[in-house]
Amino acid sequence: MRGFYQLLGLAVGLLLTSCGTTEPAPLRISVVGDVLLDRGVPAALQRDSSALRRTTRQLWAQSRYVIGNLECPLATGSQPVQKAFAFRGRAQDAQWLRRLGFTQLSLANNHTLDQQLPGLRATSQALQQAGIAGLGVAADSLAGCRPTLLGPDSSAAVFAYSALHLGVKGESCLCSRDFAALCERVATYKTLFPRRAVIVYLHWGTEYSAEPEPAQRQQARALIDCGAAAVVGAHPHVVQSAEFYRGRPILYSLGNFLFDQQGRGADLAVQADFDVRDGQVVATWIRPLRLRGPLPQPADAPARTALAARLLGLAKKVRLVADAPDLGWQLLPNAPATPADTTSAFMTRHLTLPATRTQPAATARLRYRARARQYQVHTRVDSRTTLLDLGFPLYRFTQGDVDNDGQPDLLVGPIKATRFDSTVRRRLFVYRLREGRWVPRWLGSQVVHRLLYFRPARRADGRTVVLTLERAPDGRYYVGRYYWQGFGLTLDRFIHQSRSLDAAYFQFI
Repeated sequence: MRGFYQLLGLAVGLLLTSCGTTEPAPLRISVVGDVLLDRGVPAALQRDSSALRRTTRQLWAQSRYVIGNLECPLATGSQPVQKAFAFRGRAQDAQWLRRLGFTQLSLANNHTLDQQLPGLRATSQALQQAGIAGLGVAADSLAGCRPTLLGPDSSAAVFAYSALHLGVKGESCLCSRDFAALCERVATYKTLFPRRAVIVYLHWGTEYSAEPEPAQRQQARALIDCGAAAVVGAHPHVVQSAEFYRGRPILYSLGNFLFDQQGRGADLAVQADFDVRDGQVVATWIRPLRLRGPLPQPADAPARTALAARLLGLAKKVRLVADAPDLGWQLLPNAPATPADTTSAFMTRHLTLPATRTQPAATARLRYRARARQYQVHTRVDSRTTLLDLGFPLYRFTQGDVDNDGQPDLLVGPIKATRFDSTVRRRLFVYRLREGRWVPRWLGSQVVHRLLYFRPARRADGRTVVLTLERAPDGRYYVGRYYWQGFGLTLDRFIHQSRSLDAAYFQFI
């Protein structure tokens, strides 16, 4: 009998163990570099594309989504712009790309408009018909930078952006030119959807340079401050060094993927695999490649050595830990994350306030005090620096002339209770700069409904209003427009309502 109860206890224990919750497997997103379907690439594919199919089957066997940068329009008609390299693929190539395994392709680059605006529209249509999402464009509007949600599981989204100015009609259809606006939209999105991992794919940098520019490093870090789980780039046609910031990976350039370019390291490339869970990249894997002609293949030993040196760069801020034989490496930071890296706020942390008739230009930097879990604002006017201690956590930090008096105001989003409302919730505070110090202008208790986010916006007549995203008790989302009246903000009207937070976000931005 004693043995019976021991066996019964063991069985119950095993049953309870099997019924326990297990952590779900991460979702894998693979990102590759530049893809060209012009010049010498079609002839190489016509001779033998079986090697490419074998390579992609191996590379993408465990990938839910595969993203690349399409370096040419896919159009039937030819309307090339006047430039040194104006590319064009065929519209039917979109179906081939989908069969190869691509699920999303960035169009935010310097060749998307090679066949002018009709070529961009034809490309967007061809990709849509093939079941590939085009990233970083709005071919028939001026919608600007919008995230693309990767699939129905709603676990990851991608922003695609081009830092290159084209001077071509239709450029306003691309996500480009305004980096500050990109950061704002990333921060807004991540604050509203914290369980979604945000990947930013940038077309930027200097061609054939082994290292990114200092400005690129600042921009990549700003994007991570605003909520990016990973930052990845293309355009230089070579692999550049990698790093981590706040525990999140930055790969400045992946090099080419399908491209007929030789010399200067253009035949070396990498694929980045991001394993995503709960809104974060939990692991980053590097797959080394070498282009044979225009076609990528797994890198041989000399190429792997050269690629490792490029990824490590001069500063050697990362480690490459060998994965299974011939697959590549896991990318890891050289230094552990700091306590400040754990803050969950997603926002721009550096503001430049323009000079006015009565006040010189100023800068305001937000610093996180990890031990106190609070923020300080360091403001510099001329050679003088002042501190503003904010005794509460934040979700927003921005500026705008909300009372339209010609002087920029500081808009802060605290998460706290107030004297008139004991519930800890998101607020909107307004400060004014006076003699180099910030003084409170409006410490409003609440707006009409539960505040989720806000942003200053300029109307067509040049006056500033504040747009809010709010949630009502019945679950509806409202976009409100407030204006300054007397000593605070007053609701003008609600300009949108929806049951969907995604729909409300797109109206809000």
